Amino acid sequence: MSAKIIDSHRYKTITKTQVDKKRKNVENSFKSNKKSYKKSNKYSTNDSNNSFISNLRIKKLRERKLEREMLLYSRPQRTVIKEPKQKVYIPKSFGIICAILVLIVLVYISAKIMKLDEVITANVFNNSQKEQENINLEKNYNLSIGLTALNNTNVNTSTNLILNDIYKATSLSLIKVEQDYSLKYQVARNIAKNSNKEYVITLNEDYNLDVDDIVFSIDSIMSFGESNMYYDRLSIIENVDKLSKYELKLTLKDDNPYFIYYLDFPLLDNENKITGEYIYNSDESGVTFTRANLRQDTTLESIRINNYNTVDEVVDEFVNGNIDLFFATSNNDMQLIGKKDYNVKKYKDGETLFLFGNKNSNVFSRKEIRTALMYSLNRDEIVKNSDNNFIEVIDLPFLYSTIKYKYDVVGAQNIMNSNGWNKNGYGIYEKYENGNYIGATLRLLVNEQDTNKVNIANNIKNMAQNVGINIEIETLSQENISQRVQSGNYDIVLASVYLNETPNISFLKNYLNINEETDQAFLQVENSNAEDLPQNIQNLEYVLSNEVACIGIYARNINLVYQKYISGFDNINYMKIFYNINNIGKIIE
Repeated sequence: MSAKIIDSHRYKTITKTQVDKKRKNVENSFKSNKKSYKKSNKYSTNDSNNSFISNLRIKKLRERKLEREMLLYSRPQRTVIKEPKQKVYIPKSFGIICAILVLIVLVYISAKIMKLDEVITANVFNNSQKEQENINLEKNYNLSIGLTALNNTNVNTSTNLILNDIYKATSLSLIKVEQDYSLKYQVARNIAKNSNKEYVITLNEDYNLDVDDIVFSIDSIMSFGESNMYYDRLSIIENVDKLSKYELKLTLKDDNPYFIYYLDFPLLDNENKITGEYIYNSDESGVTFTRANLRQDTTLESIRINNYNTVDEVVDEFVNGNIDLFFATSNNDMQLIGKKDYNVKKYKDGETLFLFGNKNSNVFSRKEIRTALMYSLNRDEIVKNSDNNFIEVIDLPFLYSTIKYKYDVVGAQNIMNSNGWNKNGYGIYEKYENGNYIGATLRLLVNEQDTNKVNIANNIKNMAQNVGINIEIETLSQENISQRVQSGNYDIVLASVYLNETPNISFLKNYLNINEETDQAFLQVENSNAEDLPQNIQNLEYVLSNEVACIGIYARNINLVYQKYISGFDNINYMKIFYNINNIGKIIE
């Protein structure tokens, strides 16, 4: 068995030739010293006894030392024999010349690439890493989309969200709403809010549109009636006053602090004034958006929406490469694709499920109860148990909120204990207050006809009980639930809410305004000017989250399925699928 080196640094690094030479020197030295000692001892007979003993000890010590040295250098070496590395000298001038040559080659290659007419560069952002990368896209590509049941191809009266989203993305508007609810001014240069009923809009003259064009668009949308996607938003306008060629005032019928977000409606062409980069045309088989003025740096020449009767037909066309993308709403749709390689992006479709509470409830009104309940719910597990791949966890009634609640059983128990709650013999928290015991029990109202909600309610009950909160489920008809909610005879209710791309949640204020903190946050939004509105909405999000004014369960998803060679859909969401339309195109490998 070979020796095992425990600490290689204990042993010196030495060559075998050096070992042999050292051993030979030691042997010669030993012989020479022994001979010299004998010769010197021959002439020492007249020394005293002490001198003799001393010399004898010296002799033995020298012999032992020589023997140890012989033993040391006769041992097998335990280190790897290393030869010194030879340094290679490279002249500094040679390195400089090589660097210059490499630079020349790179410049030459770059020049060749820039001369390729069929290649352009678009900036694409990754949704998770938010990093920018350059992707080569084909010029003037004809993007093809597959939809089912596109019964109405008129963009002014169709309720199809995909058709409207493309129309909106290819048209000019007064403002654009970003995914953090910030505002990006476009045709409008400035919007001043004189009050929640009066807004003054100043136009950007660079777009060659005046107040008459804006009035024409508003009047046209109103003439289309409720079939138009933007009718409800603009129907709250009472008067439109022209202050100058580039300035107008809008007076509303009622107060609406969120009205500025309603001004992102697409502007319509007036007297041959083009209000977008694409021209819309429709026929029996679909809709086509064709770019009005083709530039040398455009990625898309046209966007074609093909209408099909069934999902099977759409998937077949996708698998065969005849269309670039389609939208899937169920697991069955995805299974039809088979083994084909493709990309997929999820986005919320607006339908959500929330737990709302009664602010007058003696139990729910306590922040520690709301927080502990939120901590107790493993909503990822709830989504998983629903056996539906088309839902995701949501926390607040804002589609674009980035605030996330966490699952923390220990945190739930700690917050209850720190607020004076103790578990009884049944494992449920209770608190002695004002001479009475208060139990941590919440009555949950659920629609008895919705089996999915009933199952989720049972999951909520089991998870809450795990930390010491008791949930009593009451399954009722939707009519009875509405009556109970109006009378205030409940603690929490599991309700569906439809959200859109605007941050207007005034219709939920009765459920979310649970204390003084939330009331102040709502008032701040209502009294905000146009410039501070986005920031105050973000503050409202924070307060609603901090006070646990509601608990989101999930939001429904739609899958955008697209070919591997298509790019530009990294950052998408409800009504913002084609928001970055100039980054969409076909990748050139």
